[in-house]
Amino acid sequence: MKLSLEEALTLPPLHQCKMIAGTQGLSRTIISVNSFDAPDVMRWLKTGDLVLTTGYIFFNNEQALTSLVYDLAERNCAGLGIKTAHFPNSLPQDMILAANRLAFPIFLIPNELSIADLIQTVLRELLTPQTKTETNLQNIAVNESPDFSIYSVLKHIPKEILKDYYSAFLSPLISHDQENHTELLNTLEVYLNCGAKTTEAAQTIGVHRNTIHQRISKIKELLGTDLNNGKTNFKLQLAIKMFHLNKY
Repeated sequence: MKLSLEEALTLPPLHQCKMIAGTQGLSRTIISVNSFDAPDVMRWLKTGDLVLTTGYIFFNNEQALTSLVYDLAERNCAGLGIKTAHFPNSLPQDMILAANRLAFPIFLIPNELSIADLIQTVLRELLTPQTKTETNLQNIAVNESPDFSIYSVLKHIPKEILKDYYSAFLSPLISHDQENHTELLNTLEVYLNCGAKTTEAAQTIGVHRNTIHQRISKIKELLGTDLNNGKTNFKLQLAIKMFHLNKY
């Protein structure tokens, strides 16, 4: 379905966000949604992407924020949502002026909102038929038998949709791993498969439990969410399965 940014911002919990610039561009159409917390994510962005970020990588770098507006507008993205945690006073004036000049929408995301939840809300609206599929997949995952794999269902979903889904949830981890030669995505997968048990995950990977603690803290920071919610954890597990499936 078609979804404008103006319509998206009426959906709970996005209705708690505050527009601060580029209101002339509220009619922009959202085609997909992506998170942005690593520099090389830019090359993945495309027309119609709604971009959400914690702002962590732009802390104390006002010029980078202003450049981001120009880059996203050039790619014809739908808009930018940024958390307020790293910008307690306000966003740079040059950034706001650029957004208004380009009619590129920027809105602030309250700190208490999870970016993962915002992404899921937008995806649900964009991929209404997939909402039912996801519910069915969750039932399958809970009741999965040895002779049935969730992959047998996922393989029938177009690869473009798979990539949009897993990128929305995992791109900060994928980019961080690529840039820093870390194993955050693998750590998250093992951690979730171990029922979010640190000791068991450490034993499975073969590292000290403190290493798992440090990695999980970084994962939470990059994803802008905790890992104590069963529904969120399922969505992450589903995204990881889609990531693996999309490689083949």
